[in-house]
Amino acid sequence: MANNDAVLLFVTKLREEEKRIVGFLKDLNASVEIISEQSSWNLQDLKNFDIALVRCLSQSKALARAKYIEAAGVKVINSRRAIEICTDKGLQSILLSRHEVPVPAYRVIHQYSELDGLLAQFGGRFVIKPVNASWGRGVTLIESPASLAVWLAARESVDVQGKHLPVLVQEYIEKDNFDVRVVIVGKQPVVAFKRVSDDNWKTNTHLGAHIIPVAIDKAICTLAEQVIHVLGEGIYGLDLMLNTRTGQYVVCEVNQNPEFANSWKVHQVDIAALIARYTVNSIE
Repeated sequence: MANNDAVLLFVTKLREEEKRIVGFLKDLNASVEIISEQSSWNLQDLKNFDIALVRCLSQSKALARAKYIEAAGVKVINSRRAIEICTDKGLQSILLSRHEVPVPAYRVIHQYSELDGLLAQFGGRFVIKPVNASWGRGVTLIESPASLAVWLAARESVDVQGKHLPVLVQEYIEKDNFDVRVVIVGKQPVVAFKRVSDDNWKTNTHLGAHIIPVAIDKAICTLAEQVIHVLGEGIYGLDLMLNTRTGQYVVCEVNQNPEFANSWKVHQVDIAALIARYTVNSIE
């Protein structure tokens, strides 16, 4: 391995996860420059780097960084296309279903009036999501005409001109009290774990869900392979729901910047080391 591999790391702030990635990159003889959201940077300087790794928490900033980096001719992880798909849940649902990846039944809503009659079409219950939200923010379970009316009244009062459209309506999947997060590095699923919540139908860890490692079985490998076929290689958090009615997984969504500061301490797969190695190995 050359001693002059130069990595540009974009972050919102340097958290424990990124500090560990930097440490492993340096162990691999790579030099690392860190650009936070408060830092200035010059596109002309990109020619001095072999690869860029984008770990911005802001989805819009991550996409903007990737666009400019690729335009300057430098490889970026994840790619602009992958970030664009992962940060638009409507676009993601369309592309995954088009490639026959199992996803919940869905509808992309461009006008609030399009919600009329959808409860009946979705069996009396559905989930509504902003297309570009993360960490479960804005994700709402609609179970009755009354709850839909409340959601619409609240939304229309702050979004008279429909600037927060489109939104994604998604079939509610009977999934027990957990979902399964699969971390993908490169082309490989490297770890899988249940996120279990007894108190919240949302199973995000920051909302209190706890971690139970699970084996990466054939079904998980197949879904990971299908997702990579659509998105290309990269670093992803693949969220699966096990439909209790069918016994089959469906893909809830794919995240382009999976966090692992707490989960890896439970499942003991060192995601930071794997990301560092993949980054260096991706240098052409």
